[in-house]
Amino acid sequence: LARAQRDGLLGRHRLVWRALDDGYSVERHMQNIRRLVVQDKVDALGLSAVTSHIDAAYPTMREAGTPLIGAMTGASVLHGAQRALIYHLRASYADEVRQLVAQAVSVRQRRAFAVWQDDGLGRDAFAALETALRGAGIELVGQQGVGLAEMDGAALAASVRAARPDALFALCVTPCGVKLLSGLAAEGGGNSSSLARPTPYMLSIVNGEALAKSVGPAARGTVISQVMPNPRLATSPLVQRYQQDMRSHMGKDEFSYFSLEGYVVAMVAVEAARTALAASPRRSMQDAMKLMLRREIEGIPVSSGDDPGVHPHPVTLSMIGSGGRLIH
Repeated sequence: LARAQRDGLLGRHRLVWRALDDGYSVERHMQNIRRLVVQDKVDALGLSAVTSHIDAAYPTMREAGTPLIGAMTGASVLHGAQRALIYHLRASYADEVRQLVAQAVSVRQRRAFAVWQDDGLGRDAFAALETALRGAGIELVGQQGVGLAEMDGAALAASVRAARPDALFALCVTPCGVKLLSGLAAEGGGNSSSLARPTPYMLSIVNGEALAKSVGPAARGTVISQVMPNPRLATSPLVQRYQQDMRSHMGKDEFSYFSLEGYVVAMVAVEAARTALAASPRRSMQDAMKLMLRREIEGIPVSSGDDPGVHPHPVTLSMIGSGGRLIH
């Protein structure tokens, strides 16, 4: 957004970005969306996270006709004609799960345990996992839904080890992954290289660097699906510009998948604003976003609930290596 203002991409118009924190509370998220849409009358929303939060706030968005650009979730409940105001810049959880299961197949793993967050995110991803495992001929030897607040990492680790899986699918956010891997490390006497340790598989909503920093060597070998390009590998114009702007506006080289996703959301929002402002009479942001459905922004497809877009959203895999660095 700062680049758009600096380079005059919106002409004489000034773009205002307002950020509100929901503290991971559904009620607070709904209040924030109502304030932005009803009171502040914003033209568009961007980068909302958490499946259940977005789903609960959608009626307010629908009543005002305000689009959401870049939901930070891949849950299927937010796709379909009933959620047409949500514009996706990332792959679905089902797409991510299929890639993770394909990796398990490639290394001949045949026994899986699933830990899934007991909310919209986890239930959606677990349903996709069950389907993918059946298709791959991998046996689901155990599964457990967890709530973040009451999650007992040690007890869960004991259940995992008792089932003797070779693949462990953790369909949850970073704090859940931290508790799970910490519990497994403690259960194994701190020996992260134990032969009994299953390979952890996690979704793109997990911050790999934060996970590695929290649990140390116990995170090594964790496979994480990614829905954005490698933010540290400046081999594309998108990542080159992202790194340049991060250095220019933040003053440091702290690149991450999450900040790159926010950067992409901002790029799409700016492009939609330009399209809306160029029309006479001026288009709404919703109409402008509809025009972007058959386009890609720097290789990132734009899709909505009732339109798959011009190309599928990409999914790649990374792995936490020695020293906590992600290997691609």
